[in-house]
Amino acid sequence: MPPMLGTLIRPPGEHVQLHYVLAHTTSLQVVEVTVRRAVPEDASAIAQIHVRSWQVAYRGVMPDEVLEGLSVVQREQFWRGAAAMEPEAGAVFVAASGADVLGFCAFATPSRDADAGAGVAEIGAIYVDPPAWRSGVGRALMEAALTELRRNGWRSVTLWVLAKNRRAREFYARFGFEPDGAEMREDRSRQNEVRLRASLDASGATERHDPGLPRQN
Repeated sequence: MPPMLGTLIRPPGEHVQLHYVLAHTTSLQVVEVTVRRAVPEDASAIAQIHVRSWQVAYRGVMPDEVLEGLSVVQREQFWRGAAAMEPEAGAVFVAASGADVLGFCAFATPSRDADAGAGVAEIGAIYVDPPAWRSGVGRALMEAALTELRRNGWRSVTLWVLAKNRRAREFYARFGFEPDGAEMREDRSRQNEVRLRASLDASGATERHDPGLPRQN
């Protein structure tokens, strides 16, 4: 597991930024990563990561025709709009090293699920570019999202994950996410999903480790 140092930086009038130094003890490689709010110009990189991560992570889990039919163009249009959404509706964060986007995380406020309850936000997507898996990027993105949600007064947060995605579920568990009893079958992927929930109080949603596998969405 690579050690990671994080510093919260919030200039006056600016949105959250988290600056990390990701250091691999085996290779002594040090990478500086900034987690910041996405802008519409990030949409192309986000869309490419979205498609690549699905095609690598879910090969053999989802039907090949679903994976091969993923459209970068369609996702770019979606993420361009999402990056411009009002802060009250949620946010998209990107993790970048210099000009390179390595991953992204999007959350909605409030949760899109009618039965989620009051004061509940939702992590709608978290993905890391496959070459950057197990580097700490996923951990940095999740920390940034939970920090922002907690700062804005949300009491808890949910997300949906493939029931069979063991590694992703282990990742989420390290931030305090546990099944809350809700399940659904996703028609596009033909897979069962379970909803996980984590508290955002001072003792909840604390990171412990990062396997680097993106969420299914």
